[in-house]
Amino acid sequence: MTLYSPRSPKSSKSPKSPRSPLATHPTLSLLESLPDDVLAQILALLDVGDLVGLSQLSKTFHARILHFGIPRRLASHPTAYLTLSPPARLWPPYALLRHSTLISRQLVRRECHALQVGPTWSQPAIPALCLLPDRLIIGVGGNLLVHPLVDPPIHGREGPRGGRVAGRAREYPVAKRGSASDADIVGIVPLQDGSFGVAQYDGTLQRIVLPPGSGSEGVRSLRSTAHYPHPQGSNIHQLASSLDLMMTTTSSGLVSLWKSRSPWVPPRTIQLPQGQRAWSSLLVADHPTLPPLAMLGLSGGVDIHHLDPSGALSPTADRHLVGPDSPANSSPYDLAFPPDPSAHHPSTLLSAWYDSHLRLHDLRLPSSSPVASFFDPYTWADGSAMYSCAFLSERHIAGGGARHGVVALWDIRYPKRGWSCFSPGGKGSPVYALKGDGGRLWGVTERRAFVCAFDGSGSTPEGLVLHEARATRGKVSDRVTGWKGRGGKWGWSVRYNTGDDERANEGGAVGYEHSDRTVKLIESLRAI
Repeated sequence: MTLYSPRSPKSSKSPKSPRSPLATHPTLSLLESLPDDVLAQILALLDVGDLVGLSQLSKTFHARILHFGIPRRLASHPTAYLTLSPPARLWPPYALLRHSTLISRQLVRRECHALQVGPTWSQPAIPALCLLPDRLIIGVGGNLLVHPLVDPPIHGREGPRGGRVAGRAREYPVAKRGSASDADIVGIVPLQDGSFGVAQYDGTLQRIVLPPGSGSEGVRSLRSTAHYPHPQGSNIHQLASSLDLMMTTTSSGLVSLWKSRSPWVPPRTIQLPQGQRAWSSLLVADHPTLPPLAMLGLSGGVDIHHLDPSGALSPTADRHLVGPDSPANSSPYDLAFPPDPSAHHPSTLLSAWYDSHLRLHDLRLPSSSPVASFFDPYTWADGSAMYSCAFLSERHIAGGGARHGVVALWDIRYPKRGWSCFSPGGKGSPVYALKGDGGRLWGVTERRAFVCAFDGSGSTPEGLVLHEARATRGKVSDRVTGWKGRGGKWGWSVRYNTGDDERANEGGAVGYEHSDRTVKLIESLRAI
């Protein structure tokens, strides 16, 4: 029995309890008489369908499941929702359980809605991505594009409930007029006081405040409230933040730690060994299980440096994590911890690597090796790196590939049962950044932003991206339609549309199973 059988999927009200043949069984009276702590042990063993079925046996069980069993289930199977409206804590437990169950079901069935967010950019870029509960912020060239995330459409008597919807972006120039590509934005990070740190490749690091509101309301320009004295002639390659701290890394191996509230204070710095540079970075100042630390993805693995009470980085790494087994060597291009709350332990580190793999490390263990590895055999055979990674839903992870806008997904319990999809219009491009958001994935390629939703929001008119924020008709040749051929065991090359595909201009995406040697494409659902 599924969570959707009692009522229409559009209703979040709990189901009524119909009369069951078991309702008069003597065993039912014994179950109903169990104290809450004993019943909790039983309910913990049940899946969602069993809980709903049990709630239909009697009014007593209906009330206990609704007010006791379902909240316990949600607490033991948490999912982090960043853009959910209203916030998850304000949802009725039954409605939130049904929402999370829908996400899990669509991930298993490979059912998603995929849309481009905003227009296609005129020039290719390496975008920076920042996702907040009310805004999607993208650094493209020397500009910030700020998409407001507005409340979802109203359905029936329930009011707006679901993931927020992307609106039309407002553009804010950050680089000076006439600046070259050296002034491109390479990082955007939120700070503790509500402002943002923005780093540019030319070494500029500043703190900005974005105007409130969306559309045409409010002030139209951003404010720069602080500049940080980065060493002259040293570019910035990576930017990370935690609380009021910011960390920059350069291609020359300089790592700088800044206090955002004290721009006049010089940064604490360390210099990596000659020839080393950080391909990825992660700063942790408020982790529930780890001390303050900085993680640097270098050639050969991840170095972990602790922060002392004064805010200085240890000059040498306190711990080193490896990727592939020796003698193979690779570099991690992205690092991510699980969001809060999460079914994963907080000390689980997800990383995306140059050798086409995603890896999970458990920092509770003394071993430096990963506890699990994941790869798409097609992109691995093609030599395509993994550029980005993110946690998704309850137990899923996602990785952004180096070619064709490919996003690969796995349930971490089944590393060999993954699948991949081509992001909308991602022809030839890496997926430079990914952000997981409950049942949604937000990402960027070199010419566009996109969202893949597994929460059913695309089946509602303007439930995912407002029409005003959708892309205009694009090139039909940007839509994948199959493979030209395969060489060797897994080699492959993508074939694009030649003009006879009716869905080429409707957005969406196609995907494939990693274990499918016939490479039969999976169509995404049509977003309305």
